[in-house]
Amino acid sequence: MYKNVLLVGASGDVGKSLLPDLLADPDFQVTILSRTDSSVNFASNINVIRVNYSDKLALIKALTGQDIVISTVGGEALMKNFDKTLIEASLEAGVKWFLPSEYGFDLDDPAASSTPINIPLLENIELLKQNQSRMAYTFISTGAFLDWGLDNGFLGFDISNRAVTLYDDGKHLVSGTLLKNLGKAVVAILHHPELTLNQRICLADTTFTQEEVLNLLKKYTDSKWTVKHITTEEVLKQAQEDWEKDNWMDAYIAFVLAYAYNGKGMCNFEKKTSNKALGLESIKLEQVVKEAVQPKEITA
Repeated sequence: MYKNVLLVGASGDVGKSLLPDLLADPDFQVTILSRTDSSVNFASNINVIRVNYSDKLALIKALTGQDIVISTVGGEALMKNFDKTLIEASLEAGVKWFLPSEYGFDLDDPAASSTPINIPLLENIELLKQNQSRMAYTFISTGAFLDWGLDNGFLGFDISNRAVTLYDDGKHLVSGTLLKNLGKAVVAILHHPELTLNQRICLADTTFTQEEVLNLLKKYTDSKWTVKHITTEEVLKQAQEDWEKDNWMDAYIAFVLAYAYNGKGMCNFEKKTSNKALGLESIKLEQVVKEAVQPKEITA
């Protein structure tokens, strides 16, 4: 029933993590949608459709014949809510199943509606729910991307300089998924429509506190760490100020960190994950941290 899969945003961090697992599954015929002005090249054996994203008729034509559309757009496309255009074009094209570019938070949590960065995403959710008789949806919440966030310092841990920013003393629970495992999770979601159609699927490889991560980092680096403390309330206040000054990127990052680390439902998925039902193995936090401190291979 669901054979043809279109991936949008395949050159971004999330898209790159999904593509190999989708391509490796013989049940799916995978196509990549890319901008006409993109300089990114894909392997010659991958079907790529290049479209002017502002040309809605061209988008509809590109999406026609696709059973599933998976959006992994980020950056500017996410800020401009390209997903809304994709959803509208998918409905016109007769797409059967749409997976929007959400990831991260559980946007069904009541706190989501009070956050400016979530407004477009919530509008997309409403649009998809209103049209679920024409096109199914699945919302995916992953919590923090733990491997990605440890590698680049986004989660507050600067491994190379042995420094950390603890939010609310690092005591609140946060759910996290390894970005490198997301492809397997999405493939599992596509193979279990009876569990995942018109549902929000919460995923978590592990649920942790910053304090637990710091203790493991101290163990595996055999070092003392410099610790800075800040409250999520302070970060939220700064995020709101940045938003009002149109410092959108600073505001976006601050909102994400405040809601990730405040211990509330937007990023704590304990007892509501679908990992077991989808046949996905859990991972010990210790293994994640151990891998994070190992020297990374440099790729050309």
